[in-house]
Amino acid sequence: MSHPRSLPGYLVVPRPKDAVKGLLMPFVFVLAVVAGADATGRTVVRALIVWGALELLIYPARYQWNDIRGFVADQQHPSQRDRGRLPGPMERARAHVTASCAVAMARLAVTAVLALALPGLHLVGVLTVVTAAVFGVAVVYEALRARGTGRTATIPPPTRPAVVALWIVVGAGYAVRGMTGLALAVDLGRRPALAVSAAVALWAFGIAFVTSRWALESLAFATSDHGPLRWTARADHAREHLLALVRWLPSGTAGCPPADWTPLRGRTSPAAPWNVALLVAGTSAALTGTLLTTPDASPGHALFAAALGAVTTTAAILSAHRRPVVVVAGAVLQLLAPALTAQPRPVAALLPWLSLMIAYLTFSSRSLHTIGLLPGRLRSLAASPFVPLARTVLGQATWDAIRKDAGGPR
Repeated sequence: MSHPRSLPGYLVVPRPKDAVKGLLMPFVFVLAVVAGADATGRTVVRALIVWGALELLIYPARYQWNDIRGFVADQQHPSQRDRGRLPGPMERARAHVTASCAVAMARLAVTAVLALALPGLHLVGVLTVVTAAVFGVAVVYEALRARGTGRTATIPPPTRPAVVALWIVVGAGYAVRGMTGLALAVDLGRRPALAVSAAVALWAFGIAFVTSRWALESLAFATSDHGPLRWTARADHAREHLLALVRWLPSGTAGCPPADWTPLRGRTSPAAPWNVALLVAGTSAALTGTLLTTPDASPGHALFAAALGAVTTTAAILSAHRRPVVVVAGAVLQLLAPALTAQPRPVAALLPWLSLMIAYLTFSSRSLHTIGLLPGRLRSLAASPFVPLARTVLGQATWDAIRKDAGGPR
């Protein structure tokens, strides 16, 4: 069992295991540039500043709010020490919640100052919209979570409308991140079809990613002696949105400790929320690639791209041990189709779908213990030449607390 997080470390980096999500905005921006978007030096600088504000200020403040609202339930979670939420104990709730509130408000204040301090980059509008979108989604998410959880200890709990709505809403944050990157590279007002297609792809990808991750996180409530899984949860754990997903996990035995099980590596029900969402995402991603590289694509070409994306994504979902081979075969088909019809930049057109499927291969191979694998690999940065600067800026005590939270050397 790992040591609990320190409060200073948490306040600096509230969700280290979610750091990989921060790559979505710049990735979509780069994808648009590769596909032909005109990116000047000013555009790149503007995107970098917005990215920094989104991932270092706006989203951390949103995470802190989520952790404040869920503080009591988080303290009772069986994997409380490993999840990295606002640290306890309960006796220190008032002090820790107050400190987190203050830091979250400071982050939003810095965002406002940043927008006003650089008038030449016209950041006020984009940062206002992004902040409103992030917290607008958060308000809906928190309301649905309050309505749909904390009511039953039955496993799996019934799929109540509020729980299903929660699964849908959770993908909106990925649409906010990705569409921010796309909007900073492309004038979406002139390309509404691209905007809709990309938003659907990003939103559906978010649903697929989060519901599959929640299915793995539900295993924290399972035990096994190399036999059938046994589930134990109380209503006050407020985890129905996770535990309702266990009905789509493979039946039988894990054959290993539940936290080391990789249930999504094999075939799961096509009706599982992550599979339904992935099909929508794959179809829309293939269409998005065509619309990115060919703004004047005919309806026939667009429909063919979407259909091919749906077929290849379905094949990947239904496959199991040969899934990487199926993805490669699907990529070849999607690469040949625009090339044979003389469409420009077929490789760039393939990238949205291929990126989606690579992400799918990655997160479907994870277990509960390896969800945070990427941040763990980044611990090697402790030996980089930037460490002395970080120690100077943050202070030695705060730096040591962060390194302790990450489990790396000081």
